[in-house]
Amino acid sequence: MEDRKLIEKAKGILMKRKSISEGEAYRRIQKMSMDSRVAMRDIANKIIELSEKKTSAT
Repeated sequence: MEDRKLIEKAKGILMKRKSISEGEAYRRIQKMSMDSRVAMRDIANKIIELSEKKTSAT
């Protein structure tokens, strides 16, 4: 999946779960990326992966 699409999907997950705006979701992904020195693409992948695990567990 394209980086932009991954980030968009991860933003959607954060927006829904945390009741935050699109801008805030992007900033959170960006901050996690900078704090951990991990690419935003990888942070987005992890958010999506964890969301899918939670969804399948319930």
